[in-house]
Amino acid sequence: MLEVFVRRLLSLAPMLFVVSLVAFFLQVLMGGNAAYALAGMSATPEEIRYIEHQEHLNEPAFIRYWYWLDGVLHGNLGISYATQRPVASEIAHYFPVTASLTIAALVLIVIIGVPIGILQGMRAGSTVDKGLLGFVSVAISAPGFWVATMLVFLLAVKVKMFPALGYVPIQQSPVQWASHIFLPALTLSLGGFGIIARFLRTGIVGVSQEDFVRALHARGLSPRRIAYKHVLKNASLSTITILGLNIGYLLSGAVIVEQIFTLPGMGTYALTSIQSRDSPAVQGVILVTALVIMLVNVFTDMTYSYLNPKVRLA
Repeated sequence: MLEVFVRRLLSLAPMLFVVSLVAFFLQVLMGGNAAYALAGMSATPEEIRYIEHQEHLNEPAFIRYWYWLDGVLHGNLGISYATQRPVASEIAHYFPVTASLTIAALVLIVIIGVPIGILQGMRAGSTVDKGLLGFVSVAISAPGFWVATMLVFLLAVKVKMFPALGYVPIQQSPVQWASHIFLPALTLSLGGFGIIARFLRTGIVGVSQEDFVRALHARGLSPRRIAYKHVLKNASLSTITILGLNIGYLLSGAVIVEQIFTLPGMGTYALTSIQSRDSPAVQGVILVTALVIMLVNVFTDMTYSYLNPKVRLA
């Protein structure tokens, strides 16, 4: 298992190389003179030439890419044009907010989606199943900005259960963090728990029709034991893969959610960087986000392989 894990990690290198190419050459396509962004529009021609020489901006694109990649491999993501601070330190500042939002949304997906999926699967075709199927369909198709607006209006403005805006770090106050992160996490998790519920329901219905399940019924085992020990166990294995794939969906959805609830996370940082044409910051966000998603996928595959010995990862 350890050998497979190491091999999977090494297989990320070509994908990260491709991502780095895309991230860097987006800057080339954006155009503009980075020296002016670093020195300011009032810089003298001598200052501009000096910065171009120092930052290798007067070199061909692939030469600049090599210098940039060498810096990335040494942990240097460049200097932000907007703040004049290292991009790595800025990402380290913003990333915990997005990570906490994503983890909270993932927890809500499990807490809400798994019980709904189990209830639907165990009572497939019943009135309860049909009613929950309608609820799940609405959850998947509802626009995130509309859901956020309704949640803020109902739970923050009318009932005043949760704050509408802002963020408190968990290390400062876990209670305040939970109250501030709940509405954004619920908004972000809406489509995710709907997908998990639908996928789990389909898995339970499918496994229930397998020959080994009919054989267990024929042997006289209790329906409850068959359902929870055999059917649910086999149906839930593939749900792990869906949870892993949800990480990418949550990270992309965090851009909108963070804007709505004014959370100082990676989504807000990325959008601000794009608007200000801050190329190093955009490149850093793309690289870090891609790396996180790839690592989560590797961890998900390894977890699935561990829980299901029949699967052997190549």
